[in-house]
Amino acid sequence: MSDPVVIGNATLYLGDCRDILPMVDGYSCCLTDSPYGDDYRSGHATDALWSEGNIRGDKDNSVRDACLRLLGDVPTLCFGKWSKEAPVGTRMVLIWDKGGALGMGDLRLPWKPDHEEVYVLGDPALFVGRRDCGSVIYCPPVQSMAKNGRQHPNEKPVALLCRLLEKLPAGTVIDPFMGSGSTLVAASRLGRPSIGIESDPVYFERACKRIEQAQRQSDMFAGEAA
Repeated sequence: MSDPVVIGNATLYLGDCRDILPMVDGYSCCLTDSPYGDDYRSGHATDALWSEGNIRGDKDNSVRDACLRLLGDVPTLCFGKWSKEAPVGTRMVLIWDKGGALGMGDLRLPWKPDHEEVYVLGDPALFVGRRDCGSVIYCPPVQSMAKNGRQHPNEKPVALLCRLLEKLPAGTVIDPFMGSGSTLVAASRLGRPSIGIESDPVYFERACKRIEQAQRQSDMFAGEAA
């Protein structure tokens, strides 16, 4: 395992989460967007957005499931897709309502897909917050074009991740499939320490840059409040 990159209260590891997770501890919860296991390959992949022609570990759900087994009973929220089997131990499924539909889906059907699933796993007694909302969470998606600021083909909106983090226990949050670092950016905005793991060097570098910027902004706002 290579030495981690430490940026403020965020620690980033470049490598396979199956190798790194057993060597890391001190986290209280997990929020992650694992590969969906559908071996998706874009016909419109561009160097500005895609590091490779597809997402690493997306052949099936084996990488996701191995990672979740390593996490054990840690409170976890993991994004997924309705057409794939939910992880073993799923206690509830949340729905991310994107509104307005961006996905292509099956073009023979007269509906566009506009939602994704979020699996709730781990010890239910450790989740926090009031029981004040339903299982459908509306949040607009990230801009669809790299030229509009998108850093990863499956990038999740930071605003959504902040809302999900509010229901996870205090302490360090880990994201074993960090991608371009959105979970760690959300954690920075909330003043939470975080750990990220990413196997793709291109996305790892993008995550480092995003988190450096997020930490600077957090420091600036803290200075204004002091």
